[in-house]
Amino acid sequence: MSDMVSTTISEPLTSEQSTVSKESEETLPLGDVELIEGILAEHKPSANPVSRVLWVVSGSLFVAFAVIGVFLPGWPTTSWLVAAAYCYARSSQRMFKWLLTNRLFGNILLDYYRAGKALPLHSKIFICGFIALVSGFSIWGLTKAGDPGFGQTTIVIVAIIGIWWVGWNVPTAE
Repeated sequence: MSDMVSTTISEPLTSEQSTVSKESEETLPLGDVELIEGILAEHKPSANPVSRVLWVVSGSLFVAFAVIGVFLPGWPTTSWLVAAAYCYARSSQRMFKWLLTNRLFGNILLDYYRAGKALPLHSKIFICGFIALVSGFSIWGLTKAGDPGFGQTTIVIVAIIGIWWVGWNVPTAE
């Protein structure tokens, strides 16, 4: 568990501070309720309404991808849920809380936060491969469009940074 979450949830919570609904509290273990309270306290939504709409749309798209991952072997679920959680955290506490307490996805996300925000190795491999694939198609498209090489170079640099970040900077779950 990350230091931020553990320091946030170690403080006592009063009933006025609680943002987890009573129905969710009845179905979740006590540790999960405290964890969710801590996670929600860490994230504050954007004040810009246009930005919030864009975050909601992006988060909903990522949730749809996560649903596909439930039924399609090899398609990651956790990675898309982490992206959706980030988007919902930037847009709406209510949607973020719904995702964290969701019967289908809540445990997956809570396991991610319990593991110290780490991704499984297979998800990291998929993400890095996806970055490489999309970057390759982008480079091919720019080359066909007649770009002299500046766009391709930028894409390669950004792809290398993205692959490095996911591969070496994001912790790997055991």
